[in-house]
Amino acid sequence: MFTNFDSIDELKRSVYMWLLPIITIALVINSFLNNNSLLDTVLNTMLISWFSVSWVLAYINRGIRIGECVTLFLVSVYHVSTMFDVVTNDLKASGGSLGDFIVWMPLIIMFFFLVLGIKKGLYYSIFIFMITLAIGVIYSGQMNSESIDSLTQFHAANIVYILVLFYAQNMFRAFTERDLLKKYAYLDSLTRVANRHQLDIWLEDELKAAEEEGTPFSIIFFDIDHFKKVNDEFGHKIGDCVLKELSAIVSGNLTDGDLFGRWGGEEFMLIINDIGGQAYEKAEHFRKIVENHCFKGAGSLTASFGVTEFQSGDNIDSLLNRADEALYASKNCGRNKVSVKEPS
Repeated sequence: MFTNFDSIDELKRSVYMWLLPIITIALVINSFLNNNSLLDTVLNTMLISWFSVSWVLAYINRGIRIGECVTLFLVSVYHVSTMFDVVTNDLKASGGSLGDFIVWMPLIIMFFFLVLGIKKGLYYSIFIFMITLAIGVIYSGQMNSESIDSLTQFHAANIVYILVLFYAQNMFRAFTERDLLKKYAYLDSLTRVANRHQLDIWLEDELKAAEEEGTPFSIIFFDIDHFKKVNDEFGHKIGDCVLKELSAIVSGNLTDGDLFGRWGGEEFMLIINDIGGQAYEKAEHFRKIVENHCFKGAGSLTASFGVTEFQSGDNIDSLLNRADEALYASKNCGRNKVSVKEPS
């Protein structure tokens, strides 16, 4: 129930799986405990049967959209006919209030929005509201003051529910879009690992923690050897696939505390809590992983690595310069190597 959903369809399926049995049970209880009219009995039976079918469709994840449309039609008919029945048989004939009819109204309106979306859901909710309003207006002259008050409260609440659900969905969508924009602002669009902006923030945090709390760390610069040759020989599409594949295999071999992202082009960075020989061994571990991996469309490739660790007084530029020097030392020594640049 508390799973993170990748799409609105998955969310709706989960909602139907949980709510349909509850609503079906409520309808069954209503059918047994209330002295319903023939119309109510027929509609209740149809809804109970169809909700059962809809739950099966949701369970097997087949034909859900068709089920939604049929349910929308049945619920709309049920809502309008029940409203007509209550007005003509209860409010008009004997006076009183709408009773538990109003209880299900928010759920019905929410269902309209869920099936049709925000804009169409608003229009459809107003359309159904206008029908129920017309029924009330037509018979209002034959009701006492208590019934008219109950009917007025019903229509006022109906409008409030429609507006609240409409604006709530717009608000949720706005916040969701903002969160998504914020999330993807820190992700590389190609590889879906951290981008340079996120790496800069991580480096600033690590430097602050190192200065204030004395927590050591190292950075590892690495890039794919002869990557230009990959693009020239196999094309940029294969080159992009290589970058994505490299990001995936590195991400899959990170340990707790490791931070990884794409610095730019074919250059990547690791921020690790290891120092000294352990930092070297970690870089060597990743070098071997790349060397032993067969990239789809490009075959065997290698990468060169440069390692340096934090020293007191470092800033981002001094760290990056040392890591860059170490990386180029690996390049100058024949590539597919790990070089370490010690703090001076």
